[in-house]
Amino acid sequence: MLGVIFAVKLRKTDNYLIPINDEPMVKIIEERLRQAKRVEDVITLVKKGQERKYSLHVSNVRPVKGKTVVDALLEGLPPGGDIFLIKGDKPLVMPFLINYMTSLYLEEFLDALIPRWKNGEAEVFHAVYNVRALRNALGGMKAEGEKDIRKLPEYIDAEFLEIEELMKKNEKVWWSFFTVKTSEDLRKVLLSGLV
Repeated sequence: MLGVIFAVKLRKTDNYLIPINDEPMVKIIEERLRQAKRVEDVITLVKKGQERKYSLHVSNVRPVKGKTVVDALLEGLPPGGDIFLIKGDKPLVMPFLINYMTSLYLEEFLDALIPRWKNGEAEVFHAVYNVRALRNALGGMKAEGEKDIRKLPEYIDAEFLEIEELMKKNEKVWWSFFTVKTSEDLRKVLLSGLV
């Protein structure tokens, strides 16, 4: 299985190189993905022109020109197989959770396994996908002019994992979905004791 880190800077506020203990977030994510049992390799999708900057920190950089999340993913996805897709702002992604998710995904022969919060919000950037099914779903979104990646579950035959149920078994699950965007978020990560 391939780990795919989405680190395409589409907005000025996107910053996947925020340092945490002197390591860029995206590098920490790559290291955590490599700790998962079924992730054999990792690629990082970046905006065309930023590949040199990222290649200093991660091993396999794939530049994309897409100006939307849908276009960037369509361009950057591998031709086939299965992927674990994570956004480059989730530095505490938990290898044990990736192991659990990939096991379920492979046992059930799913097109997608997407974690979901009780309020219905799906974590599409912390999920396991069959590339063919994901490519078809993204193509459908593009054909209908849908740019909001949060609508992806409407276009793909997905099974959902209830996050709160997982948190009852292990409270660290919550940190796997924690997004770092501000200095306050960074402070929380540093105080978590998980880095």
